[in-house]
Amino acid sequence: MIKQTIALRKPSLSLWIARVLWLAPGLLFALGLYLGWSAYRMHRTWQEGMPAVAEITELEISQRVDVTYDYVNLRIRLPDGRVLERNRLSLPHTLAPLLRGRDSVEVRVRPENPEDVVIVELARAQWRMALIQAIMSLLGGVLFAVGVAWWNRLLRRQGDPAWRTPET
Repeated sequence: MIKQTIALRKPSLSLWIARVLWLAPGLLFALGLYLGWSAYRMHRTWQEGMPAVAEITELEISQRVDVTYDYVNLRIRLPDGRVLERNRLSLPHTLAPLLRGRDSVEVRVRPENPEDVVIVELARAQWRMALIQAIMSLLGGVLFAVGVAWWNRLLRRQGDPAWRTPET
């Protein structure tokens, strides 16, 4: 009778980290999908939304370099008489000064979802920026996934480099 012994290796910390690192490309893909969906909704609201005029109740433009988003508060009067209040609508820092000194702006609102509000003057730039960020996130996810796959393959085939004996 031949007795076989099975040597159970304790997984190294590098192997454990390599496997957990698969979460990063997954998060980048999820972020890319979310940003793509946001860009689609923004573009759809811009194209199909109900036109309205919004009163600017507050415009916050930060002069700090580390703050890249500003915000605007709007009071929107819809053609059917309803009034919607939208507080702290984020604006990219480069686009916010376009609203400085103005009392009102043209907006588009989707009737089926009044949460979707787009400032007409800024809509083209904003939906394109969201789409570009989605593409960058998806490409980053692909590159990260390739790197993680390569590292996992290396560890699976050759073992943890930290435990190898140096060749003389």
